Amino acid sequence: MTTVPINNNAPLTFLVRWLRAPRYVGAVTPSSRYLARAMARQIPRSAFTDRAPVVELGGGTGSITQGLLEAGVAPDRLYVVERDPGMAELLRRRFPLVNVLCGDAEALPELLKPFGIDRAAAVVSGLPLLLFSHETLTKLMASAFSLLGPDGPLIQFTYGAKSPVPPRIRGLAAKRTAMVLRNFPPAFVWTYRRTTRQDERTAA
Repeated sequence: MTTVPINNNAPLTFLVRWLRAPRYVGAVTPSSRYLARAMARQIPRSAFTDRAPVVELGGGTGSITQGLLEAGVAPDRLYVVERDPGMAELLRRRFPLVNVLCGDAEALPELLKPFGIDRAAAVVSGLPLLLFSHETLTKLMASAFSLLGPDGPLIQFTYGAKSPVPPRIRGLAAKRTAMVLRNFPPAFVWTYRRTTRQDERTAA
């Protein structure tokens, strides 16, 4: 994947990255603070006191990261995964107390293992899931939920009204939890959890 020059101008870095590799960005502008707040509101209150960290996938320029910190996630308990080295370096400069990991979210357990982490309180994702193949998306979901407990959520935003995770990826209960008009484009927030017996009875 093509990397971008390292600088401290987040909008410029985003634009250069989008021009060079739009498929990996999936958006034309950084997420708004309103979208970041809407995503942070989906994190269970218990996750803010849980010893397990909150993990963000696809940190980009840090819009969602900033929202998570403002919501009360302690920086030392926030792990941000960004695959582009230039963007990862930008995140480290913007948030020196946050744990920024440069790597692929499909290998999330392996990325976190050196830090002694085998569980996450919540996973927040800004990855463009609609651009992923079914195989890649299945691997990503398995990677994230291997770290989440029975009630741990994966929180994802998308620009379409439908779930970006198709129903054929079984074992997950999906719920649209927010619509954010003050974002360009307007966005929807989806929250995923492992399917419970009650969910299965309701679906039946």
